[in-house]
Amino acid sequence: MTRRKNKELLELAMDMGGEEAVEVIKALEKKKESTDEELAEMTGIRVNTVRKVLYMLYDQGLAEFKRIRDKETGWYYYYWRLETKRLPEIIRSKKMAELKRLKEMLEEETSEIYYHCGTPGHPKLTFDEAMEYEFQCPICGNMLMQYDNTVVVEDLKRRIEELEIELGLRKKPRKSKK
Repeated sequence: MTRRKNKELLELAMDMGGEEAVEVIKALEKKKESTDEELAEMTGIRVNTVRKVLYMLYDQGLAEFKRIRDKETGWYYYYWRLETKRLPEIIRSKKMAELKRLKEMLEEETSEIYYHCGTPGHPKLTFDEAMEYEFQCPICGNMLMQYDNTVVVEDLKRRIEELEIELGLRKKPRKSKK
């Protein structure tokens, strides 16, 4: 597997299942095909957790298995392997979902006027909510002042632009020559 594809797969695994998912994927990459018990032994992760990670990968189309029946015991053994053909499609889909979420956040930030008392961790209230509390913070009682969200709006716009360029929905802006 190429380095870039491997890095993307590990990042996706981290987002989906944390450190344990990353360890399961690394073990699967080494062994190519393995049972859940073998993976649990290799990683030191409980078998139930390994199975949970494997099914999560399977649901995303990133893992496949074959089922083989032991003729003597009648037990079924599942041999798992990574399947990364759909990785670019899955990553694109996740980025599109993030883009949608960021656009919704931008819409929310630009369509409302917010008020805040200035204390970190206290709520940022819309005009209507601030009016309900008579422009006093519902937690500390301090006076609510209009909240300047230009930094938040600019960050959202920048991230949206980066994602759109990454996804090929927008061209990179040309640097003007001076």
